[in-house]
Amino acid sequence: MASLPFSVTLLALITILIFLGLGQRVLDHMRLTDSAAIIILLLMVAGHFLPTISLSPHLAVNLGGFIPIGVVIYLLVTTSRVEQRRASAVSLLTALLILLSDKLLPLLPGLLDPVLSGGIFAGLLATFFGRSRRSAFIAGLLGVFLVDVANVVQLRVEAIEQQITVGGGGLFSSMVVSCFLAVIIAEVIGEIREKIQLGGDHDE
Repeated sequence: MASLPFSVTLLALITILIFLGLGQRVLDHMRLTDSAAIIILLLMVAGHFLPTISLSPHLAVNLGGFIPIGVVIYLLVTTSRVEQRRASAVSLLTALLILLSDKLLPLLPGLLDPVLSGGIFAGLLATFFGRSRRSAFIAGLLGVFLVDVANVVQLRVEAIEQQITVGGGGLFSSMVVSCFLAVIIAEVIGEIREKIQLGGDHDE
């Protein structure tokens, strides 16, 4: 029996932690209830098992890659206009930084690998633009997806003679790792800043 992909294992582990009541502070910062968070996670787990549909000899769509986009839409429509604008801006900047690092820097394994760089950029940008964990999560998903769409467009413009898959090529796993890495970075930086501020207030 084949082992489960890392992304599915990660989602299952996070779901269990939420059931156990852990990570409540992070959920509060994202303005999510336990039930909403678990539904989102279960949908993302299910997305991994959805098929790829061939639309033409040159284009196919992996349905699983679009489940996280549904999650992004839900998170955007259930938040304030200020947060919507912030999350959209952070997502676009994240996608731009991934593209620039991918095109301009040498292809070396490590932190600038697109799987990790998306989460790092999203987490840092979301923290800089308001310490928002929700924006970090959205940008981690949407930023990576936008890069995938940009790559598909580039292949079509270059008239590559092969079937191009939108949402494929490990996109699902990349988006899962990216969004949770972004939230972890935003949470850690936020906690450190709060402790520093509390320490300063105590000294005064």
